[in-house]
Formats: sequence, structure tokens, C-alpha cells
Amino acid sequence: MSNDTERPIFSFAIVADSHLTRKESLSFESGEDYGSRLAARYDDLVARINVMNPEFVVHLGDITDPVPVSPDFADSVRAFHKASEAFSMPYHMVPGNHDVGEKIHPALPSINNQVSITNEAIEQYEQHFGPQRYSFEHESCLFLVINTMLLNSGLEAEQTQWDWMLQELSDNTDKRKFVFAHYPLYLSARDEPDFYDNIDEPARSRFIELLEQHKVEGYYAGHVHNYFYNYLNGMHQFVLPSTGIIRTDYMEFFRTPPTREMGSFDPAKLGFFWVDVYPERHVPYLIRTSDEQPHRTHSWNSKGSSVTVDLRTPWCEEADIASAWGIEIFERKQVRNDYPLAALWEMGITDLRIPISDLLDPRVSDRVKQLSALGHQFTVVMFGLPDEARRAALVDHAAAIEAVEVVALFEQWQAFTAPLTELRQTSDFELYLNAVRPEVEGWTTHHGLHADLADEVDWVLSLAGLAEAVDGFVFGIRRDQSPVEGYATVQQCLSGTNFKALLHVPCVDMFWAVESNKEVAERDELNRVAEAILLARANPNLAVVIDNFIELDRGYCRCFGLVDRLYNPKQGSRVVTTLNALLPGQPRNVSSQQTSVGRVLSTECDDGMVLLIVPGSSSESSEYSDAFPGEFADRPGKLVDLVSGIKKSTTLREVITKRPGGDASLSPVLLLVND
Repeated sequence: MSNDTERPIFSFAIVADSHLTRKESLSFESGEDYGSRLAARYDDLVARINVMNPEFVVHLGDITDPVPVSPDFADSVRAFHKASEAFSMPYHMVPGNHDVGEKIHPALPSINNQVSITNEAIEQYEQHFGPQRYSFEHESCLFLVINTMLLNSGLEAEQTQWDWMLQELSDNTDKRKFVFAHYPLYLSARDEPDFYDNIDEPARSRFIELLEQHKVEGYYAGHVHNYFYNYLNGMHQFVLPSTGIIRTDYMEFFRTPPTREMGSFDPAKLGFFWVDVYPERHVPYLIRTSDEQPHRTHSWNSKGSSVTVDLRTPWCEEADIASAWGIEIFERKQVRNDYPLAALWEMGITDLRIPISDLLDPRVSDRVKQLSALGHQFTVVMFGLPDEARRAALVDHAAAIEAVEVVALFEQWQAFTAPLTELRQTSDFELYLNAVRPEVEGWTTHHGLHADLADEVDWVLSLAGLAEAVDGFVFGIRRDQSPVEGYATVQQCLSGTNFKALLHVPCVDMFWAVESNKEVAERDELNRVAEAILLARANPNLAVVIDNFIELDRGYCRCFGLVDRLYNPKQGSRVVTTLNALLPGQPRNVSSQQTSVGRVLSTECDDGMVLLIVPGSSSESSEYSDAFPGEFADRPGKLVDLVSGIKKSTTLREVITKRPGGDASLSPVLLLVND
């Protein structure tokens, strides 16, 4: 991860698994059949990439849908080339199993003309698409295209490819190196069993060792039609979604019924990658087919401090993918769901809040370490004092941990002073006490100090020994108080002390699932998220936690969430993305004023001002003022709708005059005013 703001040296696009079929050659414009839908999506993708204008495009294989021996193969190839003529930049092809035949697999006949890779299929591919393996260079980077179906095949071409890869990598030690392939090395773990969606042993280990030895920077694969990421000793391995259809067996990831034709055409799961290459790193963006959001950000490209997202729901869990391929139908296939990670990166989130139990689970623990190496920071939450196992986990993950919250009843705080003092003295992370509040209703629990309860705060500050035991306290910002106003009250409470605050801005609450309050509830949730992000960005030493990562509609609680149950972006996700893309590195001096159209939060930055306008208010007030100094209200700026990302030129006075007040359907907006 990097905080720099330099421009990329160049950019390129990657697509995968277009699966165009013969029918497209007959019905490209008819829109009447399955094939036409894939073709239409491909046409849209070509047009979108052309507008973005990368240096080149790479296709990771499964170009067409028929198997190589199909009589429709040649017609499908012609349909693909006709559709791809519109590309205005170089287009590099990678062979897939639909293009040259399946890899050798225990459940398939070895070297079978009807199924597996053969010399004849390779020759046919090269006649239609060009070499099955080759390299090209761009801006001191070496890009290798390989045929992963050859691996473990025993064909003469396999050893030829091994020798070629070694020679290419050895001859280019001075260049950055990227590999494009069809099959992933693996999906979840380097030592996972062989199955249809990875490279089998022994070729997998041999290949990984070769890539590690020559410090390959990026490995990009397709085949699975779903998103995966792994970090391997400095190398980023991405598995891309398809341009047109997802593999529905991977719908087993989600705790919700599949929709949109059993998930095959979920548009938010389709798309391509856009890769920015910088002098010493590269940043790959997932561009979803369904999302027209014009602003891009990524957790690897952070401009400044970010809000912390509470991962109260499982974010690194595995699912048993019941596939109908190969031998998986007879065995278990445990695969990690990486869509939560994709959603977090898409929003530019760097800081995460997790329970201590995540560090005790070896699978999740390893993932925490991987993400820490990429610059992510973690706040770890635990109830009560850590036992021996938990202390060992904290030590083992010290590089990843920014802060630890110790949750306890008020009556336990005094007894915790001595052990927390010892823990703090032997640790590098910050330590916070978090008051848990079991409510008499019996169905929920609130936590954190409340700054407006003066007696409570005074009692806490009077406890002997706390100054040595903890760095500060968790404060809960209630739903009836805005985050900025809540933080101002917290600052007053802690004035004159050395204690710090960790703000928890809850979005999950007892919103009854009825239409009468749905729009107001959703608006307030977006407002709180937007305000929390501005607050965190303006105060780099303040941790601000939001808890509405995924929508929650179970039981009595209601939360609209940043993403839905399929981890697809919702309005909240787009608000976070837009703010993290547009906010300057560190806005300063946040002030608030209630107006007739909502609350205006103004901040200063190096080249002007940033104003966040949130419609309505979580603390609705009859007292407001639309009066701003003329030189301030009439300065021209760019107004950005945080959900759609659409910009227009205006002034603050025009916004207040023309924006309807009290409309629950309005989105929060950002007004950027340059000096």
C-alpha cells in the first residue's frame, strides 16, 4: 500500500472467459438468445475499454465456448475476431481450456482427442489466435503469456515451455515481470488439493518456485469466473471474473438464495480488471459490468487515513463448493470467499476491526498476516482480559495490530488496571477500554462510553491507575447524534487528559423493517457513513469505526449496509468509494452548520475547501441558518453526488437554494471549492 499520489507510468486492461459461441455470428444484434447476451456484454466491454484507452488489453483465455473439436469452433472464432476488431489498442491472447482442450485430470482420459489438450488442438489455436506462449515488453516490464493446460500433460511442448520460461525470466532480471495464464496456481492455499480450478501437482510447486526465484510481481488467471486473490512472497495472484457469465457453483459462498438466473448473469460479478503500473508497484481495479461509478479508488492507493470497518460478519470464511466438474462431485472442495476483500478494496478501506477469535483461527490468521504485508491495519476486539493463547496471538500478529479493545463491564475496570498496565508496557499497539452495556430489553447490547453522560465519564477519569493501563476509551456515538458533533463532545470530555478516543459510529440499529421509515433510515445511514469518513480523514490520529459493512435484515435489526448479501456494491459502498477517491489527503478544521437542506460540514485543504452536505439530520432541529459569508457561499465549485459520482458546477448558495429540504431520497453530496 502507498500514500503517494504519483501518476501511473501506464495502464492496461485484462479480460477473461468471454465464451463467445457460434450463435453470436448469426445474432449479434438480435438479442434473442443466450449467445447474444454474451455477445452484447462483450460489445459493451470493448466500447468501455476503448473509452478508458489502456496501452494494451490481455484476454486470459476461454475465448470461445465450443471445445476445439466442435464443428462450430471456427465460426465462433470468426465471431470473436469480428467483435474484437473495435479494440483500438494491441490485444494479447492467452489459451484457455475451451481453446486448446482440458488439462490432464485423474477423472479424464489421458490425452484424448475429444476432451484433453492435444498437439492438434494447439496447432488449431495457433492458426486462429497466434502463439500459445510468448512474451512482450512495455516500459521496462516483461509480460509472459503461457499455456497452463500443458502443465503435467507430458507432451513435448510442456518441457519446451518450461525451458522457454526459465530462459525468458533469466534473460530479463532487470525487468519487472508479470505472467498471464488461464489456470490459477491455487484459489485459497498453496497446499490445497488438486481440483478442476487449479494447477495440479507436481507442476504447481515447480511453477511457484520458478516464479518466486525470479521475483514475478503479478500472476493473473481466469477459468473460475469468480474473484480470488492471494499474496505469495511479494507476488500478487489474481483470479478474474468473466466478462459475461459467472460459475454458479460458487454461489455457495453466499447466505442468500441465488438470483438473476441462479446467479449466472449477476452483473455485479462480471467485469474486467484495470491495472495502473507505477514505478515500484501496480494497482489492479475490479471494474464491474453493472457499475457506472466514474471514480476509482483502491486500498493499495490510499491518500490518507480511512474509516475503520467493523467486520462483525465472517469476512474470510470458506464454503464447500459442490461442483459438477471432474472428481469434485465425489469429494469436498473447500474454497475461501474473497468477495468481501474485493468489496473492501473497491472502497479504499485500509483499517479493519476484527474479533480476537480471528487470530486464533489458522486460516484467518494467515490472511491477516497477508493483508498486513499489504499495509492493512487491524483493531482487535476481545471480551475480558486475554488468556495465554490470546496473548500469544497478539504477539504473533503484532505487526498487523494498530489497537486492541478490551471490552468489560464497568464493575470490572478497576480490577483490570494492573494486568492491562503490564500488557501495555510489553506491547506496541494502543490499548482501549470499551464499556459493554447489556440492555434491559434483553435482545441487544450497546457498547462504548457516552460523552453526554457526564457522571459516567467523570467516574471513569477518576479511576486510579487508568492512565498507565490504557491509551484511551471507546466512545459510542448514538443514532441521535451526528459523528462530528459527538466527537466535539468527546474532545471536551477528555480535555486536560492524555487519554485518546476511539469512536464507534453504529449504523446497525433497531430500525423496524417497515416502509414508513425505510427511506429515512437509509438516508441517515448514508449520512453517518459519509460524515464518519470525513471525520477520520480530517483527524489522522483518530480511529473512527463504522459497523454496516454488509446489509443486515434478520430478526429485529435493520441495516442497509455498504454491500448486499452477495457482497455487491450498494449506495453506501459508492459513497465510501467516491469520498476516498476525491477527499484530499488531510482536510482540516471541520465545522458544522444546520441549514434548511441539511447539515453542511466544511473543511479546509491546501488548495481550497471541501464541503459535505448531508440531507436532513439524525438530530433534526427546527433551528437552522442558510446564511454564509458571501465570499464563501458564492465561490464556484464542483458538486459531486456521492452515490452516482456525477459532477456539476455550482456554488454553495445555489445548492441551498435549489436542493429540496427534507427529501429522504436525496444522497449526500460533496462540494469541492478550489482557491
